[in-house]
Amino acid sequence: MFDAILNRDPVPVNQVNPSLPQELGRILDKALEKDRSLRYQSATEIKTDLLRLKRDLDSGRKLSVAAENSGRVEAAKSAQRPLAVLYFENGSGAKEDEYLRDGITEDIITELSKIKDLHVFSRPTVLAFRDRPVTPAQIGAQLSAAYVLTGTLRRSGPRLRISAQLVDTKTDFPLWSERYDREMQDIFELQDEIARKIAEALRVTLSPQERAELAAKPTENLQAYDLYLRGRNYARRESRQDLELAREMFDGAASLDPQFALAYAASANVCALHYYRYGHEQVWIDRAKAACEETVKLRPDLPEADIARAWVLYADQQYEEAVRLARGALARKPDCDGGYYLLGRTLFSMGRYHEILEIAETAVRMVGEDYNIYTPICNALGALGKTDELKHWRMRRVQVVESHLRKVPEDVRARVALSNDYATLNRTDDAMREVNLAVSFRPDDASVLYNAACTFCLMKKKPEALDVLRKAHDAGFRDRDWARRDPDLAILYGDPEFERLYPAKE
Repeated sequence: MFDAILNRDPVPVNQVNPSLPQELGRILDKALEKDRSLRYQSATEIKTDLLRLKRDLDSGRKLSVAAENSGRVEAAKSAQRPLAVLYFENGSGAKEDEYLRDGITEDIITELSKIKDLHVFSRPTVLAFRDRPVTPAQIGAQLSAAYVLTGTLRRSGPRLRISAQLVDTKTDFPLWSERYDREMQDIFELQDEIARKIAEALRVTLSPQERAELAAKPTENLQAYDLYLRGRNYARRESRQDLELAREMFDGAASLDPQFALAYAASANVCALHYYRYGHEQVWIDRAKAACEETVKLRPDLPEADIARAWVLYADQQYEEAVRLARGALARKPDCDGGYYLLGRTLFSMGRYHEILEIAETAVRMVGEDYNIYTPICNALGALGKTDELKHWRMRRVQVVESHLRKVPEDVRARVALSNDYATLNRTDDAMREVNLAVSFRPDDASVLYNAACTFCLMKKKPEALDVLRKAHDAGFRDRDWARRDPDLAILYGDPEFERLYPAKE
Protein backbone atom coordinates (compact mmCIF):
# COMPACT_ATOMS: atom_id res chain seq x y z
CA MET A 1 0.00 0.00 0.00
CA PHE A 2 2.79 2.37 0.93
CA ASP A 3 4.68 1.53 -2.31
CA ALA A 4 1.54 2.16 -4.32
CA ILE A 5 1.21 5.61 -2.81
CA LEU A 6 4.84 6.43 -3.55
CA ASN A 7 4.54 5.32 -7.19
CA ARG A 8 1.29 7.14 -7.80
CA ASP A 9 1.53 10.19 -10.08
CA PRO A 10 1.50 13.40 -7.99
CA VAL A 11 -1.56 15.65 -8.07
CA PRO A 12 -0.84 18.92 -9.95
CA VAL A 13 -0.27 21.81 -7.53
CA ASN A 14 -3.00 23.94 -9.12
CA GLN A 15 -5.58 21.25 -8.36
CA VAL A 16 -4.60 21.38 -4.70
CA ASN A 17 -4.73 25.20 -4.59
CA PRO A 18 -6.51 26.72 -7.64
CA SER A 19 -5.79 30.25 -6.41
CA LEU A 20 -2.08 29.90 -7.18
CA PRO A 21 -0.87 31.48 -10.44
CA GLN A 22 -0.90 28.87 -13.21
CA GLU A 23 2.77 29.47 -14.01
CA LEU A 24 3.81 29.00 -10.37
CA GLY A 25 2.00 25.69 -10.40
CA ARG A 26 3.96 24.65 -13.46
CA ILE A 27 7.25 25.64 -11.80
CA LEU A 28 6.46 23.66 -8.66
CA ASP A 29 5.28 20.65 -10.66
CA LYS A 30 8.52 20.67 -12.62
CA ALA A 31 10.59 20.93 -9.45
CA LEU A 32 8.76 17.89 -8.03
CA GLU A 33 8.82 15.88 -11.29
CA LYS A 34 9.56 12.16 -10.69
CA ASP A 35 11.50 11.78 -13.93
CA ARG A 36 14.94 13.24 -13.23
CA SER A 37 15.52 14.22 -16.88
CA LEU A 38 12.34 16.36 -16.85
CA ARG A 39 13.16 18.07 -13.54
CA TYR A 40 15.00 21.38 -13.23
CA GLN A 41 18.68 20.67 -13.86
CA SER A 42 20.05 23.66 -11.94
CA ALA A 43 19.11 26.43 -9.54
CA THR A 44 19.67 28.89 -12.39
CA GLU A 45 16.73 27.43 -14.32
CA ILE A 46 14.39 27.77 -11.34
CA LYS A 47 15.60 31.32 -10.68
CA THR A 48 15.03 32.31 -14.31
CA ASP A 49 11.45 30.97 -14.32
CA LEU A 50 10.65 32.65 -11.00
CA LEU A 51 12.05 35.99 -12.20
CA ARG A 52 9.97 35.76 -15.36
CA LEU A 53 6.86 34.99 -13.27
CA LYS A 54 7.55 38.00 -11.03
CA ARG A 55 7.93 40.23 -14.08
CA ASP A 56 4.61 39.02 -15.52
CA LEU A 57 2.76 39.46 -12.23
CA ASP A 58 4.25 42.89 -11.57
CA SER A 59 3.18 44.12 -14.98
CA GLY A 60 -0.31 42.70 -14.56
CA ARG A 61 0.02 40.36 -17.54
CA LYS A 62 -1.63 37.15 -16.32
CA LEU A 63 -0.78 34.06 -18.30
CA SER A 64 -3.61 32.53 -20.26
CA VAL A 65 -4.76 29.16 -18.90
CA ALA A 66 -5.53 27.98 -22.41
CA ALA A 67 -2.06 28.96 -23.61
CA GLU A 68 -0.47 27.28 -20.61
CA ASN A 69 -2.33 24.05 -21.22
CA SER A 70 -1.80 23.81 -24.97
CA GLY A 71 1.20 26.02 -25.70
CA ARG A 72 -0.33 26.95 -29.04
CA VAL A 73 -0.95 30.64 -28.30
CA GLU A 74 2.59 31.22 -27.11
CA ALA A 75 3.93 29.21 -30.04
CA ALA A 76 2.06 31.47 -32.43
CA LYS A 77 3.49 34.52 -30.70
CA SER A 78 6.96 33.05 -30.96
CA ALA A 79 6.48 32.49 -34.69
CA GLN A 80 5.44 36.14 -35.03
CA ARG A 81 8.49 37.30 -33.06
CA PRO A 82 11.47 35.46 -34.56
CA LEU A 83 14.64 34.18 -32.93
CA ALA A 84 18.16 35.20 -33.98
CA VAL A 85 21.05 32.95 -32.94
CA LEU A 86 24.21 35.05 -32.97
CA TYR A 87 27.57 33.43 -33.61
CA PHE A 88 29.05 32.45 -30.29
CA GLU A 89 32.18 34.27 -29.18
CA ASN A 90 35.47 32.37 -29.38
CA GLY A 91 36.44 32.67 -25.72
CA SER A 92 39.94 31.28 -26.20
CA GLY A 93 40.73 33.68 -29.04
CA ALA A 94 42.65 30.85 -30.75
CA LYS A 95 42.38 30.96 -34.53
CA GLU A 96 42.28 27.17 -34.70
CA ASP A 97 39.01 27.18 -32.72
CA GLU A 98 37.18 29.42 -35.21
CA TYR A 99 35.91 26.50 -37.29
CA LEU A 100 34.55 24.86 -34.13
CA ARG A 101 32.82 28.03 -32.95
CA ASP A 102 31.23 28.51 -36.37
CA GLY A 103 30.25 24.85 -36.70
CA ILE A 104 28.58 24.63 -33.29
CA THR A 105 26.66 27.88 -33.81
CA GLU A 106 25.45 26.77 -37.23
CA ASP A 107 24.40 23.39 -35.86
CA ILE A 108 22.37 25.06 -33.09
CA ILE A 109 20.65 27.18 -35.76
CA THR A 110 19.90 24.00 -37.70
CA GLU A 111 18.56 22.25 -34.60
CA LEU A 112 16.26 25.14 -33.69
CA SER A 113 15.04 25.37 -37.29
CA LYS A 114 13.57 21.88 -36.90
CA ILE A 115 10.98 23.29 -34.47
CA LYS A 116 8.05 24.40 -36.64
CA ASP A 117 6.65 26.85 -34.06
CA LEU A 118 9.91 28.81 -33.98
CA HIS A 119 10.93 31.19 -36.73
CA VAL A 120 14.73 31.08 -36.71
CA PHE A 121 16.81 33.42 -38.84
CA SER A 122 19.09 31.62 -41.28
CA ARG A 123 22.83 31.31 -40.78
CA PRO A 124 23.72 33.86 -43.49
CA THR A 125 21.36 36.46 -42.02
CA VAL A 126 23.10 36.45 -38.63
CA LEU A 127 26.56 36.01 -40.15
CA ALA A 128 26.73 39.78 -40.74
CA PHE A 129 26.78 40.30 -36.96
CA ARG A 130 29.59 37.84 -36.21
CA ASP A 131 32.33 39.35 -34.03
CA ARG A 132 30.52 42.70 -33.92
CA PRO A 133 29.67 44.40 -30.59
CA VAL A 134 25.88 44.47 -30.98
CA THR A 135 23.21 44.39 -28.29
CA PRO A 136 20.02 42.30 -28.33
CA ALA A 137 18.03 45.52 -28.74
CA GLN A 138 20.02 46.41 -31.86
CA ILE A 139 19.43 42.95 -33.31
CA GLY A 140 15.76 43.29 -32.53
CA ALA A 141 15.61 46.62 -34.32
CA GLN A 142 17.60 45.55 -37.38
CA LEU A 143 16.09 42.09 -37.90
CA SER A 144 12.71 42.50 -36.14
CA ALA A 145 13.80 39.63 -33.90
CA ALA A 146 11.85 39.09 -30.70
CA TYR A 147 14.56 36.96 -29.09
CA VAL A 148 18.32 36.65 -29.38
CA LEU A 149 20.50 33.75 -28.32
CA THR A 150 24.08 34.75 -27.50
CA GLY A 151 26.93 32.67 -26.15
CA THR A 152 30.62 32.12 -25.56
CA LEU A 153 32.61 28.99 -26.37
CA ARG A 154 35.96 28.08 -24.86
CA ARG A 155 37.88 24.86 -25.50
CA SER A 156 40.66 23.52 -23.31
CA GLY A 157 41.99 20.18 -24.48
CA PRO A 158 39.09 17.69 -24.41
CA ARG A 159 36.94 20.02 -22.29
CA LEU A 160 34.42 22.48 -23.65
CA ARG A 161 32.76 25.33 -21.77
CA ILE A 162 29.72 26.99 -23.33
CA SER A 163 27.75 29.85 -21.81
CA ALA A 164 24.44 30.69 -23.48
CA GLN A 165 21.72 33.24 -22.83
CA LEU A 166 18.32 33.79 -24.42
CA VAL A 167 17.22 37.45 -24.25
CA ASP A 168 13.95 39.26 -24.98
CA THR A 169 15.01 42.07 -27.34
CA LYS A 170 12.27 44.45 -26.18
CA THR A 171 12.85 44.19 -22.44
CA ASP A 172 16.51 43.03 -22.44
CA PHE A 173 15.28 40.43 -19.93
CA PRO A 174 17.05 37.03 -19.95
CA LEU A 175 14.44 34.30 -20.46
CA TRP A 176 16.99 31.54 -19.98
CA SER A 177 20.70 31.22 -19.35
CA GLU A 178 23.07 28.39 -18.53
CA ARG A 179 26.73 27.46 -18.44
CA TYR A 180 27.89 24.02 -19.52
CA ASP A 181 31.19 22.34 -18.71
CA ARG A 182 31.35 19.17 -20.77
CA GLU A 183 33.65 16.81 -22.56
CA MET A 184 33.94 17.46 -26.30
CA GLN A 185 32.35 14.08 -26.91
CA ASP A 186 29.10 15.42 -25.43
CA ILE A 187 28.73 18.21 -27.99
CA PHE A 188 25.76 16.72 -29.85
CA GLU A 189 23.78 16.10 -26.66
CA LEU A 190 24.62 19.66 -25.63
CA GLN A 191 23.25 21.13 -28.86
CA ASP A 192 20.09 19.07 -28.43
CA GLU A 193 19.70 20.25 -24.83
CA ILE A 194 20.14 23.92 -25.72
CA ALA A 195 17.47 23.64 -28.42
CA ARG A 196 15.03 21.96 -26.02
CA LYS A 197 15.68 24.51 -23.27
CA ILE A 198 15.02 27.40 -25.64
CA ALA A 199 11.77 25.83 -26.82
CA GLU A 200 10.77 25.40 -23.21
CA ALA A 201 11.68 28.99 -22.30
CA LEU A 202 9.49 30.22 -25.17
CA ARG A 203 6.71 27.87 -24.05
CA VAL A 204 6.74 25.87 -27.29
CA THR A 205 5.53 22.30 -27.02
CA LEU A 206 7.66 19.91 -29.05
CA SER A 207 5.98 17.16 -31.02
CA PRO A 208 7.33 13.60 -30.77
CA GLN A 209 8.73 13.97 -34.29
CA GLU A 210 10.55 17.18 -33.36
CA ARG A 211 12.01 15.55 -30.28
CA ALA A 212 13.24 12.67 -32.42
CA GLU A 213 14.77 15.03 -34.97
CA LEU A 214 16.54 17.02 -32.26
CA ALA A 215 17.95 13.81 -30.81
CA ALA A 216 19.32 12.70 -34.21
CA LYS A 217 23.07 13.23 -34.68
CA PRO A 218 25.03 13.76 -37.90
CA THR A 219 27.58 11.25 -36.61
CA GLU A 220 28.33 9.33 -33.42
CA ASN A 221 32.05 10.03 -33.78
CA LEU A 222 33.29 13.39 -32.53
CA GLN A 223 36.63 13.11 -34.31
CA ALA A 224 34.79 12.52 -37.58
CA TYR A 225 32.66 15.61 -36.93
CA ASP A 226 35.78 17.67 -36.18
CA LEU A 227 37.40 16.59 -39.46
CA TYR A 228 34.21 17.42 -41.35
CA LEU A 229 34.10 20.96 -39.95
CA ARG A 230 37.76 21.54 -40.76
CA GLY A 231 37.31 20.20 -44.28
CA ARG A 232 34.47 22.62 -45.03
CA ASN A 233 36.77 25.57 -44.35
CA TYR A 234 39.37 24.31 -46.83
CA ALA A 235 36.87 23.27 -49.52
CA ARG A 236 35.61 26.82 -50.10
CA ARG A 237 39.10 28.03 -51.09
CA GLU A 238 39.15 25.76 -54.17
CA SER A 239 42.90 25.77 -54.87
CA ARG A 240 44.31 22.34 -55.69
CA GLN A 241 46.11 22.11 -52.35
CA ASP A 242 43.05 23.18 -50.37
CA LEU A 243 40.75 20.78 -52.21
CA GLU A 244 43.12 17.87 -51.55
CA LEU A 245 43.33 18.78 -47.86
CA ALA A 246 39.55 19.00 -47.69
CA ARG A 247 39.14 15.62 -49.40
CA GLU A 248 41.57 13.98 -46.97
CA MET A 249 39.56 15.35 -44.05
CA PHE A 250 36.18 14.32 -45.48
CA ASP A 251 37.46 10.86 -46.36
CA GLY A 252 39.00 10.57 -42.91
CA ALA A 253 35.66 11.49 -41.35
CA ALA A 254 33.87 8.85 -43.43
CA SER A 255 36.49 6.28 -42.49
CA LEU A 256 35.94 6.97 -38.79
CA ASP A 257 32.17 6.76 -39.22
CA PRO A 258 31.02 4.88 -42.35
CA GLN A 259 27.45 6.08 -41.66
CA PHE A 260 28.38 9.80 -41.84
CA ALA A 261 26.42 10.80 -44.96
CA LEU A 262 27.43 14.48 -44.91
CA ALA A 263 31.12 13.52 -45.08
CA TYR A 264 30.54 11.43 -48.22
CA ALA A 265 28.55 14.26 -49.84
CA ALA A 266 31.29 16.80 -49.08
CA SER A 267 33.94 14.44 -50.45
CA ALA A 268 31.95 14.03 -53.66
CA ASN A 269 31.77 17.81 -54.06
CA VAL A 270 35.52 18.40 -53.79
CA CYS A 271 36.40 15.41 -55.99
CA ALA A 272 34.06 16.66 -58.73
CA LEU A 273 35.51 20.15 -58.43
CA HIS A 274 39.05 18.76 -58.58
CA TYR A 275 38.13 16.86 -61.77
CA TYR A 276 36.60 19.99 -63.29
CA ARG A 277 39.43 22.38 -62.42
CA TYR A 278 42.55 20.28 -62.66
CA GLY A 279 42.76 18.22 -65.81
CA HIS A 280 39.75 15.88 -66.00
CA GLU A 281 41.62 12.90 -64.58
CA GLN A 282 39.21 9.97 -64.47
CA VAL A 283 40.20 8.96 -60.94
CA TRP A 284 38.61 12.13 -59.54
CA ILE A 285 35.23 11.75 -61.20
CA ASP A 286 35.21 8.06 -60.21
CA ARG A 287 35.83 9.04 -56.59
CA ALA A 288 33.10 11.67 -56.79
CA LYS A 289 30.56 9.19 -58.15
CA ALA A 290 31.47 6.56 -55.54
CA ALA A 291 31.04 9.09 -52.71
CA CYS A 292 27.69 10.17 -54.20
CA GLU A 293 26.48 6.60 -54.24
CA GLU A 294 27.38 6.19 -50.56
CA THR A 295 25.58 9.42 -49.66
CA VAL A 296 22.39 8.44 -51.49
CA LYS A 297 22.51 4.91 -50.04
CA LEU A 298 22.75 6.29 -46.49
CA ARG A 299 20.47 9.35 -46.77
CA PRO A 300 18.57 9.65 -50.07
CA ASP A 301 16.46 12.43 -48.50
CA LEU A 302 19.48 14.64 -47.74
CA PRO A 303 19.58 17.93 -49.74
CA GLU A 304 23.38 17.69 -49.64
CA ALA A 305 23.10 14.37 -51.48
CA ASP A 306 21.41 16.10 -54.43
CA ILE A 307 24.00 18.90 -54.40
CA ALA A 308 26.77 16.28 -54.52
CA ARG A 309 25.12 14.57 -57.50
CA ALA A 310 24.69 17.96 -59.17
CA TRP A 311 28.41 18.77 -58.79
CA VAL A 312 29.28 15.50 -60.51
CA LEU A 313 26.86 16.27 -63.35
CA TYR A 314 28.22 19.80 -63.69
CA ALA A 315 31.80 18.54 -63.90
CA ASP A 316 30.62 16.12 -66.60
CA GLN A 317 28.83 18.96 -68.47
CA GLN A 318 25.35 17.50 -67.90
CA TYR A 319 23.98 20.92 -67.10
CA GLU A 320 20.20 20.50 -67.33
CA GLU A 321 20.06 17.68 -64.78
CA ALA A 322 22.52 19.52 -62.52
CA VAL A 323 20.21 22.56 -62.49
CA ARG A 324 17.18 20.39 -61.71
CA LEU A 325 18.86 18.71 -58.76
CA ALA A 326 20.31 21.95 -57.40
CA ARG A 327 16.96 23.74 -57.52
CA GLY A 328 15.26 20.81 -55.79
CA ALA A 329 17.84 20.73 -52.99
CA LEU A 330 17.64 24.49 -52.45
CA ALA A 331 13.85 24.36 -52.31
CA ARG A 332 14.18 22.00 -49.34
CA LYS A 333 17.18 23.69 -47.71
CA PRO A 334 17.85 27.24 -48.98
CA ASP A 335 21.21 27.58 -47.22
CA CYS A 336 22.51 24.18 -48.37
CA ASP A 337 26.29 24.53 -48.50
CA GLY A 338 27.54 25.25 -52.03
CA GLY A 339 24.08 24.96 -53.58
CA TYR A 340 23.61 28.45 -54.97
CA TYR A 341 27.24 28.64 -56.13
CA LEU A 342 26.80 25.44 -58.10
CA LEU A 343 23.48 26.61 -59.55
CA GLY A 344 25.00 29.95 -60.59
CA ARG A 345 28.01 28.32 -62.25
CA THR A 346 25.84 25.87 -64.14
CA LEU A 347 23.46 28.55 -65.40
CA PHE A 348 26.42 30.62 -66.57
CA SER A 349 27.91 27.69 -68.46
CA MET A 350 24.54 27.36 -70.23
CA GLY A 351 24.38 31.06 -71.10
CA ARG A 352 21.26 31.57 -68.95
CA TYR A 353 22.47 34.88 -67.53
CA HIS A 354 19.11 36.41 -66.64
CA GLU A 355 18.25 33.43 -64.44
CA ILE A 356 21.42 34.08 -62.43
CA LEU A 357 20.38 37.68 -61.82
CA GLU A 358 16.92 36.52 -60.72
CA ILE A 359 18.45 34.50 -57.88
CA ALA A 360 21.40 36.81 -57.13
CA GLU A 361 20.12 38.58 -54.00
CA THR A 362 18.67 35.40 -52.53
CA ALA A 363 21.90 33.55 -53.23
CA VAL A 364 24.09 36.15 -51.50
CA ARG A 365 21.72 36.24 -48.54
CA MET A 366 21.84 32.46 -48.19
CA VAL A 367 25.60 31.90 -48.55
CA GLY A 368 26.78 34.65 -46.21
CA GLU A 369 30.55 35.15 -46.43
CA ASP A 370 31.19 32.58 -49.18
CA TYR A 371 32.61 35.01 -51.73
CA ASN A 372 32.50 32.38 -54.51
CA ILE A 373 28.86 33.19 -55.20
CA TYR A 374 29.84 36.57 -56.68
CA THR A 375 31.72 34.94 -59.58
CA PRO A 376 28.73 33.75 -61.67
CA ILE A 377 26.78 36.91 -60.76
CA CYS A 378 29.54 39.27 -61.92
CA ASN A 379 30.19 37.21 -65.03
CA ALA A 380 26.49 37.24 -65.93
CA LEU A 381 26.36 41.02 -65.56
CA GLY A 382 29.49 41.40 -67.66
CA ALA A 383 28.12 39.11 -70.37
CA LEU A 384 24.93 41.18 -70.50
CA GLY A 385 26.88 44.45 -70.67
CA LYS A 386 25.36 45.81 -67.45
CA THR A 387 28.39 47.96 -66.58
CA ASP A 388 26.93 50.01 -63.72
CA GLU A 389 25.40 47.00 -61.98
CA LEU A 390 28.63 45.06 -62.43
CA LYS A 391 30.60 47.83 -60.70
CA HIS A 392 28.13 47.76 -57.82
CA TRP A 393 28.50 43.99 -57.36
CA ARG A 394 32.28 44.17 -57.66
CA MET A 395 32.34 46.73 -54.85
CA ARG A 396 30.16 44.46 -52.73
CA ARG A 397 32.56 41.56 -53.25
CA VAL A 398 35.55 43.77 -52.39
CA GLN A 399 34.07 44.41 -48.95
CA VAL A 400 33.39 40.72 -48.36
CA VAL A 401 36.79 39.50 -49.57
CA GLU A 402 38.81 42.19 -47.79
CA SER A 403 37.06 41.27 -44.54
CA HIS A 404 37.68 37.57 -45.19
CA LEU A 405 41.39 38.06 -45.92
CA ARG A 406 41.90 39.89 -42.65
CA LYS A 407 40.91 36.64 -40.96
CA VAL A 408 42.30 34.14 -43.50
CA PRO A 409 45.25 35.87 -45.25
CA GLU A 410 46.46 32.55 -46.71
CA ASP A 411 43.36 32.12 -48.91
CA VAL A 412 44.93 32.49 -52.37
CA ARG A 413 41.65 32.16 -54.28
CA ALA A 414 40.28 35.13 -52.34
CA ARG A 415 43.36 37.18 -53.26
CA VAL A 416 43.09 36.51 -56.97
CA ALA A 417 39.34 37.25 -56.87
CA LEU A 418 40.14 40.54 -55.15
CA SER A 419 42.67 41.36 -57.89
CA ASN A 420 39.85 40.95 -60.46
CA ASP A 421 37.69 43.44 -58.60
CA TYR A 422 40.48 45.96 -58.09
CA ALA A 423 41.27 45.81 -61.83
CA THR A 424 37.60 46.44 -62.72
CA LEU A 425 37.53 49.41 -60.34
CA ASN A 426 40.76 50.83 -61.88
CA ARG A 427 42.78 50.22 -58.72
CA THR A 428 45.67 49.01 -60.85
CA ASP A 429 48.41 49.02 -58.22
CA ASP A 430 46.23 47.07 -55.78
CA ALA A 431 45.28 44.62 -58.53
CA MET A 432 48.92 44.00 -59.45
CA ARG A 433 49.88 43.47 -55.83
CA GLU A 434 47.18 40.88 -55.21
CA VAL A 435 47.58 38.98 -58.49
CA ASN A 436 51.37 38.77 -58.06
CA LEU A 437 50.95 37.53 -54.48
CA ALA A 438 48.42 34.89 -55.55
CA VAL A 439 50.55 33.57 -58.42
CA SER A 440 53.71 33.55 -56.28
CA PHE A 441 51.90 31.48 -53.64
CA ARG A 442 50.39 29.01 -56.17
CA PRO A 443 52.45 29.21 -59.41
CA ASP A 444 51.14 25.87 -60.73
CA ASP A 445 47.50 26.11 -59.67
CA ALA A 446 45.18 26.10 -62.69
CA SER A 447 42.35 27.97 -60.97
CA VAL A 448 44.64 30.72 -59.66
CA LEU A 449 46.35 31.07 -63.05
CA TYR A 450 43.03 31.28 -64.92
CA ASN A 451 41.78 34.04 -62.64
CA ALA A 452 45.13 35.82 -62.94
CA ALA A 453 44.60 35.82 -66.70
CA CYS A 454 41.23 37.50 -66.11
CA THR A 455 42.91 40.19 -64.02
CA PHE A 456 45.52 40.92 -66.69
CA CYS A 457 42.78 41.13 -69.32
CA LEU A 458 40.84 43.62 -67.20
CA MET A 459 44.01 45.73 -67.02
CA LYS A 460 44.37 45.44 -70.82
CA LYS A 461 47.64 43.49 -70.48
CA LYS A 462 46.99 41.03 -73.31
CA PRO A 463 50.47 39.40 -73.60
CA GLU A 464 50.62 38.71 -69.87
CA ALA A 465 47.05 37.39 -69.95
CA LEU A 466 47.77 34.96 -72.79
CA ASP A 467 50.94 33.74 -71.12
CA VAL A 468 49.26 32.96 -67.81
CA LEU A 469 46.15 31.53 -69.50
CA ARG A 470 48.37 29.09 -71.40
CA LYS A 471 49.86 28.00 -68.07
CA ALA A 472 46.35 27.60 -66.63
CA HIS A 473 45.39 25.35 -69.53
CA ASP A 474 48.55 23.26 -69.14
CA ALA A 475 47.88 22.97 -65.38
CA GLY A 476 44.40 21.56 -66.06
CA PHE A 477 41.79 24.29 -66.62
CA ARG A 478 39.99 22.97 -69.72
CA ASP A 479 36.47 24.38 -69.36
CA ARG A 480 35.74 25.68 -72.86
CA ASP A 481 32.12 26.60 -72.05
CA TRP A 482 33.20 28.88 -69.21
CA ALA A 483 36.25 30.43 -70.88
CA ARG A 484 34.40 31.30 -74.10
CA ARG A 485 31.60 33.02 -72.14
CA ASP A 486 33.77 34.76 -69.51
CA PRO A 487 33.47 38.53 -70.14
CA ASP A 488 36.75 39.12 -68.27
CA LEU A 489 38.59 37.43 -71.17
CA ALA A 490 36.82 39.46 -73.88
CA ILE A 491 40.01 41.05 -75.26
CA LEU A 492 41.33 37.56 -76.08
CA TYR A 493 38.36 36.40 -78.14
CA GLY A 494 39.43 35.67 -81.68
CA ASP A 495 43.12 35.58 -80.83
CA PRO A 496 44.70 32.49 -82.46
CA GLU A 497 46.28 31.35 -79.20
CA PHE A 498 43.01 31.66 -77.29
CA GLU A 499 41.18 29.76 -80.05
CA ARG A 500 43.81 27.03 -79.89
CA LEU A 501 43.44 26.67 -76.13
CA TYR A 502 39.63 26.87 -76.03
CA PRO A 503 38.26 26.15 -79.53
CA ALA A 504 34.60 26.62 -80.39
CA LYS A 505 32.43 23.51 -80.50
CA GLU A 506 32.07 21.98 -83.93
